[in-house]
Amino acid sequence: MTKPRLLLVDDDKDALDGLINILRRDGYQVAGVLSGYEALNSLSKKSFDVIITDLNMPGMHGLTLIHEVRKRKEPIAIVIVTANSSVKTGVNAGKNIKYDYFLQKPVNIEELKSVLKKLWGETRVIT
Repeated sequence: MTKPRLLLVDDDKDALDGLINILRRDGYQVAGVLSGYEALNSLSKKSFDVIITDLNMPGMHGLTLIHEVRKRKEPIAIVIVTANSSVKTGVNAGKNIKYDYFLQKPVNIEELKSVLKKLWGETRVIT
């Protein structure tokens, strides 16, 4: 079974590179970008199954990125990854942002892999 195509978005280059390397070793097709603007540019050139994004980034906030992605009406799963645990409360309190999973930094790689397996099963049924 093929694995989902992932787009990782994080302004922390070291964290981004580390996660890309781990996921590639596990057989995932992974692209990584440092900003929401770069993510939208990548999405206009290539399709992805899952976006894993930080929220607090310079330029375009992760919530804005999610909003822009959802406007495209494409079946893309979104995983929010952030160091700020209070953000989940704010996101859920009426921001009207649809995401699939919320993970706390530092990322537990086994938890992320479990989320990806769940999402891929759900996405494959939909598409």
